[in-house]
Amino acid sequence: MKPTDFFSERWPHRIRQYKRGTVIYWQGDPADQIYFIREGAVKISSISDDGKIFSFGIHGPGRLLGAKAYLLGGDHEAVAEVVDFTILVSLPTSDFEQELSTNKPFSSYVMKELAREASDISGKARDLSFLDVQQRLKHSLVNLANEHGIQTEKGVLIDLKITQEEMGALIAANRTTISSCLSELRTQGYLWKEGRHLVIIPPEHMKILDDITRAVREGDERQAEKWANQAINQHIDPLKALEALTLGMKYVDRSFTHGDIDLPDVVLAASAMKRALPIVEANIELERKQEAVIGTVVIGTVHGDIHDIGKTIVAMLLRARNFRVIDLGVNIAPLQFINTIVQFNPDIVALSALTTTTSLEIDQVVKMLTKEGLRNKIKLMVGGGGVSEEYASQIGADGYHVTAQGAVEVAWQLCTRD
Repeated sequence: MKPTDFFSERWPHRIRQYKRGTVIYWQGDPADQIYFIREGAVKISSISDDGKIFSFGIHGPGRLLGAKAYLLGGDHEAVAEVVDFTILVSLPTSDFEQELSTNKPFSSYVMKELAREASDISGKARDLSFLDVQQRLKHSLVNLANEHGIQTEKGVLIDLKITQEEMGALIAANRTTISSCLSELRTQGYLWKEGRHLVIIPPEHMKILDDITRAVREGDERQAEKWANQAINQHIDPLKALEALTLGMKYVDRSFTHGDIDLPDVVLAASAMKRALPIVEANIELERKQEAVIGTVVIGTVHGDIHDIGKTIVAMLLRARNFRVIDLGVNIAPLQFINTIVQFNPDIVALSALTTTTSLEIDQVVKMLTKEGLRNKIKLMVGGGGVSEEYASQIGADGYHVTAQGAVEVAWQLCTRD
């Protein structure tokens, strides 16, 4: 018999309904009742002396409340508050003791619940110790989906009305941080809203994408390749896989800028990303091959510059947006740009330079374009770490953006506006 059926049939007169906001017990109250959640959700949280709230979790149907405090002979160490319409079965401690001593399946269920509670707490401690806010938020969303989720065609709907403040209490973050992190996850396609409910991509997909990011961060080529293939085999949107690769590289770039890692670590991360990129790129092209081409872009890193990660990401995102892309690669001389323009008659020429020194090579390409009478026939875009908006304006570029995603939007506007 399921715990839900057992409690309901054994103590039908103990079934109670509770509205959102009802406090079942306060921190410090005596543990004189044991509660079983038949339906709904109850938040378990602690309040510090200075009034800060930390939530241990939001428990759903099948969970037991108050057993640990009673068995340890103490008072409740947390507050139990209803966060959605909830039905509970309350047991007097005498009945609880009786079932423990005479009902073996009941005793087994209680032990498993206590072990589950201990696992939840240790997991919280581990997350707070080793994960950043965004990672903690992902873990929390997955836990909520596992306990309160409804499977849909596109993802898992979290059947729970939870505020950003409540979400923050789950991962020790303020509302502003939660709002920013949720917005970023929405941008990455990890979650969206249906009415007042959050929907996340399947947790197993989220794990694969996290593994892709981690493989790049750790500079592990084999793992990056493995998880990129896994993403494709599991029919994960290749654009999400590309974003996961990009996130890993962004983390490495920030760490290098702050002096936390050395240049060899950056090289390893770049190699891992390059190992996985062709797998993702092939599937992006496969999904977009039936759509109308928006425009043709010739892209390359200028002469003297061998950096290609940023340029390659832009090229892939352009293909995903259904541009035809001729990627010349790195260390491209001005004449090669000219010959390619003559051959393919592109709408846009995109030049990349990572350093200030190599950005001067862009001038050489612009001068040759003008000399050959091609400058007025194409739109010129520039970008990369060595290029600023001021420099782009100075050389008369038609488009510039500091991010890869922004560069794609600029390209789209250049090709679609009247």
